[in-house]
Formats: sequence, structure tokens, C-alpha cells
Amino acid sequence: MVLEPFTGDGFFDHAMVGFTNVNSDTTKARSNNTRLVSADLIFPKLSMPFLTLGDLNIPHQSSDPIRTFKEDELAASVPYFDRATELGYSLLNTPWVDTRLSMSLVGRVGVIDLPFACPLLASYFSEWSDPLSSTGFNHIPIVPRFDAPIFRAPPPTHNWALTDWGPVDAALKSRVIPPPRPLPTLVSLGTWFDTSLNKVSAQVTLHTPIKRITHRSKPWGSASLSLLRKANSSALRASKEDRFDASLLASARAARSSYFKPINKAKRDDWSSFLATATPQTVWTAKRFVIGRPPPRFPELPGASTPLELNKALQDHFFPGDPRAPTNSILLPFKDCPVLVPGEVERAHVQSSPS
Repeated sequence: MVLEPFTGDGFFDHAMVGFTNVNSDTTKARSNNTRLVSADLIFPKLSMPFLTLGDLNIPHQSSDPIRTFKEDELAASVPYFDRATELGYSLLNTPWVDTRLSMSLVGRVGVIDLPFACPLLASYFSEWSDPLSSTGFNHIPIVPRFDAPIFRAPPPTHNWALTDWGPVDAALKSRVIPPPRPLPTLVSLGTWFDTSLNKVSAQVTLHTPIKRITHRSKPWGSASLSLLRKANSSALRASKEDRFDASLLASARAARSSYFKPINKAKRDDWSSFLATATPQTVWTAKRFVIGRPPPRFPELPGASTPLELNKALQDHFFPGDPRAPTNSILLPFKDCPVLVPGEVERAHVQSSPS
């Protein structure tokens, strides 16, 4: 089946999206280690986003890594997984989560309902979940979710450069990792290794802060506060549209209170945690936060309250004028020269005149 999705700009780069729902029965094909539906039909080679899902009946360690399978089961399922790997199909199941329930005591549960996404669709995959209850059948409805990568918030990551290794070293030295059991199998050894690695990693991540997503995000922010902010903004917009509706105004006040109280608590908790883990380098940052805005860098001069007065005061201080009174004639400083009379000035003017 091929669909033409009606989505917003930037979601799908392709006009068509295809998917197929397969129920591959094994009752008649178990004898010769085959399935009724071939791997070429389940995993076609297409140039558009394509999803394959259904009761495929191809048990494999990729979907159920802790189970031990029979040789005939693996011989029948390996060609399908080889075909999927060759074309770049990705298995979307969460490992170990059973999709088939047993309606009797003799039956066994398993992971046989599998969704596969081709490379053009795998980048849009967000999560796989089974939130729906059982339908009375022995299969659980599964819900794969897809969204656009450009609209998806990046997952939070740890800032390993700021790991506090003091408590981590103390916790790791006091923790004792039990050795694996004698003559372990491949599955038991892998389980022991994963369990031990998770115990060690948990101590490191516990003392490592989360990176800020953007330069505008706050260290005390969380997903719950983002939801409260959206609810507060929505209630505020609704109250502005109809200012005479008492119920909308009451909802806006309640949303505002529900939004700002958790924010203030998150700020106080983050500040207390920051002070409790302050280092000789970060203590100056805490001091700057407590003092607030630094004092002005320009000096305050008496009698100069405006920029012009401050400018004049600085000029008068660094470039003072001559304290003596200005002279009316440039000849007064030369006391040995005789004083000019009007006749001498007139004769000099006549001789220099062109007429």
C-alpha cells in the first residue's frame, strides 16, 4: 500500500510513503525451513520511505537477545534478516519486549511482531511503544511513532568535561563487581557484562551535569516546566480573547500560579546545589551572582552630575588654562621696544598699499 501524506513543510522529503502488513504463517512451511512470504516481498528495494510490519514469525537474537532459539527457527529467519541488512532496513522493536502473549500455560511468549523501516524512513523514527492493552488476542498492539528530525528536540546529553570525579572514585572503590559464573554461556556473559557496565555508568552519570540544549536554556529547566509554560501561555491567550469571561481569567491565574511556583522552587534548588558543589573556580561566579550588577566604572566628581558637566570637569582638571590674564597686544611682553605712534603706522600702510 502506498500513501500520499499530507504533512507540514519539512516533514517528508518524498511525496509517497509505502507500507506493508504481513502475516507470515509457518504451519505449512516449517518442514523445509521456509516461510510462506518471501524476503523479497517483505523487504522490497524502493526509492521512497517504506515500512514493513506484522506477524513475521522470524525469531532472531536482534529482537529477542536473551532467548535461545532452535536451529530450524534460526535457519528460517536468517535469510530475512540478511535481506533487511543488505537493503539497510532497521528493526524498530525495543529488545526483550514481548509482542506475543500465551493464552495457555503450555505456550510461550515471544517477539514475533516486528516493524522494519527502510533507510529513507528510519531517520524519522522516534519511538516504539506498546501503550495499548491486550485486545483479547495473543498479540499486543504496537505503536511506532515517526516525526520530522528538524522538529525533534535533541536528546539531553551529559557534559563529561564537568564530571565530579571525587565522589565517583569513592563510589567505584567501594563497589564490588561479582565475577561471572564459571563456564558462562555467550548469553550469560553478555548479561553479566551489561549489568556490571550499567552499575559503573550509573555512578558516573549521577555526578555529571546535563548539557544545556541552547545558550538560552536554563540549568534548572525541565520537560515538566516546559509543559507548564505552554499551559500558562495558552491560558493567557484565551483570557485575552475574552476579558469578560470569569472562568477564563480564573484559569489564567491558576495556570500562572502553577507555572511560577515550580520555577521558583527549581531556581532555589539549583542555587542550593550550585553552592553545595562550589569549587575554588566557581565560587567567584557565586560571588558575582550575590553582588549583582557591578558598580559604574566612571568616577563621581563633585558638582558634575551630567555627562557635559563631567566632561568639563575632566578637561579643567587635566588641561588647565593659563592663570594670567590675556594681553591686548602682542608687543607688551617686549619692554625694550619703543611704542609705535599713529604716524609710523600710517606711513607703513601707504608704502605697502598697491594704490
